[in-house]
Amino acid sequence: MFKLSGKRDPIRIGFYLARKFSIVPFINAVDPLRMANKLSGQTLFEWAFISRDGEPVEAINGMTIMVDRALADAGDFPNVICCVGFDPVIEVRGPVKAWLRKLNSKGAHLGALGAGTLFLAEAGLLDGYRATIHWQYLESFAERFPETTLTRNVFEIDRNRFTCAGGTAAMDMVLHFIGLHFGHALATDVSDQFIIGGIREASAQQRLSHRARLGITNPKLLRVVDIMETHIEEPLGLPRLAALTGISQRQMERLFRNQVELSPIRFYTRLRLLHARRLLHQTDMSVLQVGIASGFGTTEHFSRSFKAEFGVSPSADRRTARGFDAMDRA
Repeated sequence: MFKLSGKRDPIRIGFYLARKFSIVPFINAVDPLRMANKLSGQTLFEWAFISRDGEPVEAINGMTIMVDRALADAGDFPNVICCVGFDPVIEVRGPVKAWLRKLNSKGAHLGALGAGTLFLAEAGLLDGYRATIHWQYLESFAERFPETTLTRNVFEIDRNRFTCAGGTAAMDMVLHFIGLHFGHALATDVSDQFIIGGIREASAQQRLSHRARLGITNPKLLRVVDIMETHIEEPLGLPRLAALTGISQRQMERLFRNQVELSPIRFYTRLRLLHARRLLHQTDMSVLQVGIASGFGTTEHFSRSFKAEFGVSPSADRRTARGFDAMDRA
């Protein structure tokens, strides 16, 4: 929950905006606070927007947000939420890192939206905590920050840390806080104003189920896909997959072709290559390390399979992705 300034004082929150921050979770975090104030007829929350130099900040979609103060004049906020963009190579500059660590030493509650979880982790402020992050960063985050216990929940609250998966999950998290501090009725009223149809619990999962995402309806086939996703680095053979799910290999082949129009081997290989691509884009692991982490025994096998799937080599794909990231940050 948010840290209180005093029993009757408004809850104060500082939003730190990094360049090219993601606008959707930012709006979904701020607007429920505004609506809670409006519906209650009281100033329950006060907030300020902070940038490193006090200058307006351009969001990832090109919108520019005016800020209230520079980092040097930010002062001590009891609650800070880090808003950053979808940049897999987050760099926390010295002054920002020092400010966050100073706030932490004073007992501030520190939060992050989406990839902002990387921001806190890079500052060394998530060691020993539970946290969540947008699903596309789960694997690379786990590789880089093993001291953080990562979950797939839409938001996560652990003592004086709170993180969410980004997007609409930011609203779920803030509505949860409104309910904790000022009652479920107000949180529900705010939810109704935004026509979101309910407040998700923290434990709600980020992604659609395989049933919804892939159109798979057979429960045994769903079980096969789940097992494949948990055995990326050490892939299982088809006989083992069949034995674990209680179907014959022939039946498994037929189910895959009927419901996803791919063979089991082709589907499994694609899962592993998509995992590899995320690691290439989001980590500094070598091509060999990425290949091994994705279940390929040699660099040659990995590179050949990757090029067949994506039309470029792993190294070229990484250079292209990093080039676009650099343009976004420029």
